[in-house]
Order: sequence, then structure tokens, then C-alpha cells
Amino acid sequence: AEREFMRTEHCQFARLGKVGEGAFGTVFRAHNRVTGTDVALKQIRIRDVRSLPVSAVREMNALNRLQHPNVMPLIGVHTHGANLVLVMPFVPHSLAALFDEREAPLPERLAGALARMLLAGLSAIHAEGLLHRDIKPGNLLIAPSGRLYIADFGQARLLPKELDASLSHAVATRWYRAPELLLGSRRYGPAVDMWSTGCVLAQLLTLSPLLPGDSDIDQLFRVIHFLGTPTAASWPKFKTMPDASKIEVPAGLPPTPLASMIPLASDLALDLLDAILRYDELRRLPAHAALRHGWIIASGDSVPVAAQLFAPLAPDDDSRAAAAAVKPSSGDGSVHFPHRLCQQPGAPP
Repeated sequence: AEREFMRTEHCQFARLGKVGEGAFGTVFRAHNRVTGTDVALKQIRIRDVRSLPVSAVREMNALNRLQHPNVMPLIGVHTHGANLVLVMPFVPHSLAALFDEREAPLPERLAGALARMLLAGLSAIHAEGLLHRDIKPGNLLIAPSGRLYIADFGQARLLPKELDASLSHAVATRWYRAPELLLGSRRYGPAVDMWSTGCVLAQLLTLSPLLPGDSDIDQLFRVIHFLGTPTAASWPKFKTMPDASKIEVPAGLPPTPLASMIPLASDLALDLLDAILRYDELRRLPAHAALRHGWIIASGDSVPVAAQLFAPLAPDDDSRAAAAAVKPSSGDGSVHFPHRLCQQPGAPP
């Protein structure tokens, strides 16, 4: 349910440094003088409230609807000059940083624990009638406690109630983009997030992206070589996809066994991936059902501490990890706007 935005005051925060920037804004690490905790300030330049970037409105509305242990909370909102500032907890690591730092894949118990938290957060998002539309390692943050947070709701949308409603297909990051989006579909649902999640879960087991396409067409053909030539059985809606007639699909390609792509994965893990990574969005396992899968249940309820997940970071790597964790994605609605925050009288610039 929606609740009123918590208003914060700009000068209760002391800026510690910039950790990321995107197309419409800048993210700073700051210290909350009232609570004594560090926060992330997502600063978005605006001319007036009528000119708020659509992504900023989407992110505020989405975070305002959601209260879940695995969804990044919105602490407060305030304006500062020509800027709207979203205040969120500062989380120093991301799944993308984890993949970069580790030299060996995660033990399945730890991979399963992260998968469980991702699916729990996503299940809550979908239960609120929301689509995230940009699930990827860089938007999955990991606190020192090991808790995983789904972040960056700049592409989030409420699921339309109208059956014929048209949504943008230019969402999600290429390597994690569902087949129907690659073929231009504008009518889709939570299954696009589940495809992205399946790609992330596969990466948890290998550290490498499952389908790293160089372009949208290369991405589509990687999917086809993975799942085989679409058939009436595997993808009943294939021929009705807007861009299906624009490509020549290789005939008779068999699916590539997941076991050959992720050879060290257990049968239970492969079974879950097989249930998610499917052409037909109606046959993709939803998040709430995936939480009941045997592989997720076997991971238990524990939360791995970050020290179990990350190789030790050198001191000068801390800022790189933080930047990876909170850097806005290219579509999140932010612009670079350097500004001195909470400047106190007599304090050095």
C-alpha cells in the first residue's frame, strides 16, 4: 500500500563523495548527522515538479508502495535548489562487484541463499502489481550483513489493468532481456523479470553472464541457440511477435543442455533454471512458485555475511565497489550535477 513520503532535510546530511552518475543524476555517499548512519543521496536535477523525469517518478512511486526486507527502502525525499534528492541506505556492494571480485564460483548453498532473497523481493514486487524491468547484477545490492536488496526502480511500471495496454519493449539490459522484448513485444508481464532473474541465477553459479550478446540481434540468436528453434510447442506466440517476421530463424536447432553450459551445477539448480528460462512467458515459473522449489528450500533461511561472498577488497577498491553498487543505470533518470552538499558556515569546501 502507498504511504506518505518521509520528508528529510538536506543539511542533516554531510556529503562524503560521489559514487556514481547516470543520464539524469548523480549518486553521493553521505553521512546522516541525525542517525549516525551512511546513506546514498540520489540527486536529480529538475526545473519544477512538472518536469520531473519519468524515471524519478516511477522510482519514488515504486519504492513508496514496497516494504520488504529485500527491496531497497526509500528513507526520505527532499528538494535542494534545482534538485530532487532521494535518500536511501548506502549499500557498499553489488552482485556485479561480487562477480568481478571472486575467482571461483560461489558454493551452491551461498548461491541459493542469494537466489532466495532475490526471488523473495521480486515476489513482493509482483504482488504489488509492479514490474521492475531491469533486474541485473548491478541493480542487486549486498549489505555487509549479506542481505540482498533489489534496487534502481527507474524502469518500474505498474502492470496495466487493460489487456490491450502497450508498454515499451526498450527495457531491461540486453544480456538479461527476455525473448519477447527482443522481438518487440509491448504486451508482457512479470515473466520478463523472471527471465532476467533466471539469467542472474545462472551467473551466480558460474560468475559469467549466460548469454552475453554483442547487439540486440546477436542477443536474440544466442537465445535461439540456447533454447533451440522456436516451435508451436515451445513458443506458441512466436509468429505473433511484432518483429518475428523480420528475422530468419535457423531451422531445426536443438536446445543446448543447461548442464553443458553450467557443468558444475546440481540437478536441482538446473531444474529451477529450466523452469524459468523458457520461451513461453506463460510457462516461466513465477517468483512465488520458485521460492517453493527444492533448490531454494535446500539453501535454508540463513543470510550469508558479505565476508563469505567477497574476496577481500584492497583499500583503494572500496570506492569502486561502492560505485558499482549504487551507480544509476543508463535508464534511471539521472544527470551529473556536481554540488556541495550540507555546506556549513566556516566549513572547508
